[in-house]
Amino acid sequence: MNTRFKSLISQYIKAKDNNKPHLMNEVFAEPATLKMLVQTDNISFPAEVEGSKRITQTLVSEFNNKYENIYTLCLSDTVQQQQNNLKCRWVVCMTEKASGSLRLGYGDYLWHFTDNTPALVNDLTITIENMTLLPQELQPQVLSWFDRLPCPWALSSELQKTVPDIELLITTLKSLYQTKDNPE
Repeated sequence: MNTRFKSLISQYIKAKDNNKPHLMNEVFAEPATLKMLVQTDNISFPAEVEGSKRITQTLVSEFNNKYENIYTLCLSDTVQQQQNNLKCRWVVCMTEKASGSLRLGYGDYLWHFTDNTPALVNDLTITIENMTLLPQELQPQVLSWFDRLPCPWALSSELQKTVPDIELLITTLKSLYQTKDNPE
């Protein structure tokens, strides 16, 4: 994987998960485009956002107004890179501020980077395949588990080996690993 691309993705996750919008200035090109393909009713985003400032507003500021305790992992063993395009699976765990509900979601990132030096993100498509609501009483165990994982890059096998013995969590994560390319 291109080290510059990995660094930009890591910076994006740090900004998004930790409510640090200023860090996005070095991630997205000004005319960047964000596309959201949401395949669940448990979360909503605008279908398309134009410009780095609006992307930052959507993915960092507005997102952090609604959610906290955010942990995003990119699964490094799912990375597919072709020239300036990089695709990978992601998984996220977070709590909703208003209700306290615990959420576990996953999907795909498709990044397109500029040809400039240094490269920046020109287009990002985020597919949200699943966003499962977990019982609130599981928060301490699930959030502690995510806190011990190597954010923001982890292997699928690390999640599988360390997942707490919670049936709903195990079932949700099993569907994460069953991609179109890898139907276990």
